[in-house]
Amino acid sequence: MSYKNIVAPFICMFFLACCMSRTLAASSAEVGPTVFVRLKFKVHILNGFEDNAKPLLVHCRSKNDDLGNQILWKGKEFQFEFRIHWFKTTHFTCNFDWASKKLDDITVFKNDQHAESYACVATGNCFWKAAMDGLYFSNNDQNWVKKFDWK
Repeated sequence: MSYKNIVAPFICMFFLACCMSRTLAASSAEVGPTVFVRLKFKVHILNGFEDNAKPLLVHCRSKNDDLGNQILWKGKEFQFEFRIHWFKTTHFTCNFDWASKKLDDITVFKNDQHAESYACVATGNCFWKAAMDGLYFSNNDQNWVKKFDWK
């Protein structure tokens, strides 16, 4: 078996993966240039409440990492960075709790068919902001879209 027969399939798979990631990134709402492949991401959780009487309680985790309980007062932020697993699904979920408002098991990042995560490819950042009327998403900390209402 020649060297070309061994390497050619891997080169084809690499270019196919690049083209697929570019198509998915371009089809989502993004800011900035299209990125072919991004392996490192940062998730930002922001307390966007106007009232400072009670803090926002957040607990984020993945299958392999428990990021613990976070207490966020008005205007504060919790963030975490990670590298995605190339052959596995990286999936982070968070619970949000403020006064009598709750949201449980919200996917804040998942490297598969998750729309918000694809939007994060352009900037490498996923922003989630808790506010009085629900939970908002952005990939640039400027253009916010409401994704969840409080329960």
